[in-house]
Amino acid sequence: MKHPVMSGNEQFRFQGKLLDETAKDFWAWAMSRLLADGPRGDLAEFIVNTALGIDTTNAKRGWGECDILYNGIRIEVKCSSLLQVWERKTPTKPVFSIAKTKNCDIQETETGYRYIGRDDLPPERRSELYVFCLFANTDRATADPMDLDQWKFYIVPTQLINEKCADKKSISLSGLAKLGCAPAAYGELKSIVDSFVDEHAFGPFDSVKELMDDLNK
Repeated sequence: MKHPVMSGNEQFRFQGKLLDETAKDFWAWAMSRLLADGPRGDLAEFIVNTALGIDTTNAKRGWGECDILYNGIRIEVKCSSLLQVWERKTPTKPVFSIAKTKNCDIQETETGYRYIGRDDLPPERRSELYVFCLFANTDRATADPMDLDQWKFYIVPTQLINEKCADKKSISLSGLAKLGCAPAAYGELKSIVDSFVDEHAFGPFDSVKELMDDLNK
């Protein structure tokens, strides 16, 4: 079923009585560690939604073949960081998942959708576009995931990943560089994604740079 976004002021109840604790209290307790792997992944997806101007009045969809549907384009959002919650003796080497997956069998209903299970089709990458989100600040004293200037974004057509990465399950920053992918700022995300949508540019390009050069002709 669809889940409208809560206000945060909804109160917990016990034996028919309202308690002082609210949904906002739970969110603050559970999600304040924005650099932790779980919250950071949800945050990255939220950031991409806001950059694209997508309506967020319905809660994040839990199942489906992609993270974001945008003007007929399926977008997969992946996240990594140069800084982890825990301290490390060696610098973090960010990697992003590009693993092929089994399809989620979803049945649309009048009130939302119903998750049935995984079908028997071969695993594949089920989007037209990947957005890789990197939290790029390495200074623990100033790190703030809500400061969008501290993020970098790499936009790559799935077709290019399929051609150049085959069955690889992950890609590093150096791997993205080999694809010719340069980082974009938060404010550039929408224009780049819109270029892919408008031109339907999902052909056999040798690099992201070649694709962008073609779009700019």
